[in-house]
Amino acid sequence: MLQLAMNLFESGALLIPNTGQENTVLEFAREHRVAVLVNRPLNAIPADRRGMIRLAAPRYEPVETPFETQHQAVAALEDTFRKDFAALIPYSGKGLEPKDFFSLADELGRLRSQIHNLEHWDQIESQMIAPHINQALQVTTRHMNQGKATDWENWQTRYVSKLLLLLKIIRQEAAKKSERHLQSVTATLDRLLPKEKHGEPLSRKALWCLTSTPGVTCVLNGIRTTDYVEDSLTILGWEPLPKPQPVFESMQAQ
Repeated sequence: MLQLAMNLFESGALLIPNTGQENTVLEFAREHRVAVLVNRPLNAIPADRRGMIRLAAPRYEPVETPFETQHQAVAALEDTFRKDFAALIPYSGKGLEPKDFFSLADELGRLRSQIHNLEHWDQIESQMIAPHINQALQVTTRHMNQGKATDWENWQTRYVSKLLLLLKIIRQEAAKKSERHLQSVTATLDRLLPKEKHGEPLSRKALWCLTSTPGVTCVLNGIRTTDYVEDSLTILGWEPLPKPQPVFESMQAQ
């Protein structure tokens, strides 16, 4: 069995002869009866773009609160922390000073315009913001004396609530950036797919093109929720796309 990454943007196994002969990897596999397991069918890394593109409708919770309003609320609470709590935490001389433990308002204000899409934001939130905030909360809680414990708990509750809403707002903005790009991907796909499939989700179309490709034995789709399962299983009842190769060729110009 051969395992390789393949999706609408990464289709070298289908399009590029690179086996030392005139055939492609998928052609070689078919000739030699080698099963091909495709992974990353919906997580594409285009050659001319930074980062990953998720070939599925972005998921986010709609938020009506303006960024500026929530940003100011978080900034005000961070000012309160610096005034009322930072001096109570001993500083070893290494790493962040306590006064900088909670300074996300400024950082998020700078980062906001630099976020490419939802996948980029997810990476920032999970790998940078969440670990930092969790550590800062734990360290501060350990050093808070009894006289300030209640005030600290009240501040912490208000801050976490305000910050989470601010993060949701940024997530929504990032998701809308993803949606705008995926609209062009969908438009390109629909020009080459039957009309009855135009209303289907992008994720199903992307999986269908892969499962219809000669030489692909199995498509391994990461499934974390029942919604993902139902979305993926739907295409098993579809007839294969007669000519999938032009779809992959057209995506190279995206």
